[in-house]
Amino acid sequence: FDYYESVALTTFHDDEQPVTLSGLMASSVDNLSVKQLRELITSAGLSYVDCVEKPELRARAVEASALLAAKDGAPASAPEGKASSGAAAREDGEAQSEKTMTLSGYDCVVKGPAHCLDGTVQPDLVIIILHGFGATNGDFSSLPSSSGRLVAAKKVVWVFPQAPLGDLGMSAWWKIDPMKWMSAAKAGGDGLAKLIREEPPGLAECRSRMLKLIDEVEAMAGGVPTSRLVLGGFSQGAITAMDLALQLPKDRRVAGVTVLSGAPVVIDQWAPRLKEHSGLKVFVTHGSADMVLPFAASGWLKQLLEAGGASVQYEVHQGGHGLAPDTIPKLVAFWSSL
Repeated sequence: FDYYESVALTTFHDDEQPVTLSGLMASSVDNLSVKQLRELITSAGLSYVDCVEKPELRARAVEASALLAAKDGAPASAPEGKASSGAAAREDGEAQSEKTMTLSGYDCVVKGPAHCLDGTVQPDLVIIILHGFGATNGDFSSLPSSSGRLVAAKKVVWVFPQAPLGDLGMSAWWKIDPMKWMSAAKAGGDGLAKLIREEPPGLAECRSRMLKLIDEVEAMAGGVPTSRLVLGGFSQGAITAMDLALQLPKDRRVAGVTVLSGAPVVIDQWAPRLKEHSGLKVFVTHGSADMVLPFAASGWLKQLLEAGGASVQYEVHQGGHGLAPDTIPKLVAFWSSL
């Protein structure tokens, strides 16, 4: 859904004179143009492709400013594909590493303690994050930097797979028609109720690849059990993560699921499988002003999950189709509790 960003931002003008990075950080984000907001966001290594509205750009820019301030005077991280040195170590001296690898046919960015990535030591937690439709695996790869409390307390391996290109020439986990979702939202409850019962084309094939991805991630991380895995994602990635968790056998329950601006699908399949995963821990967050995936869908997801015996933490923010900065500490606390 992220390609709507270009449409949503066409009413704003980008003809302001460029300013320095220090000037951007010193300025209030409310006073920055769209172009300046984007420059600030990318300078912190973040992405703005999931920011549909200008207020979401401002929120991401606030996160970027915080990251840049935290990095001020700190050594730069290692280039992608290479293990970082002791300069990128945790406070306890544990060296962090980053590498690219292919898992189940997906190009993945993998981050975490060096001895966990080489399989020497099992991590305490493995967090797999699936990006949204039309986006890249770089969108949320800054989450480890925003999760200091979690990383300081646990050995965490992060896996960011890249979805293949779909029929529209945009990355997609399975075939999706964004206009169909927007039309269903305009049609009201009946339209959405019908849509969330349909099985999207390609979902079955995606499930097979994702189940293989889990097997290969566990093997890569020294044989870590499924009970230490967290499946998460944004938008289409969130739907895929939730579906994947429910496809696993009941004796292979994941530690938790993170649903960021997602929605339910194939609910007639999900409902009975939830009974087999009773007690599953799920973090759900959604913006009340979401114009892409309707906010009501997250409420239905919460009801479905709770009816199936899941333990749900439901966080609402006032933004649109994006992850609100003030939700990140709650998300990190959820992961820390697993």
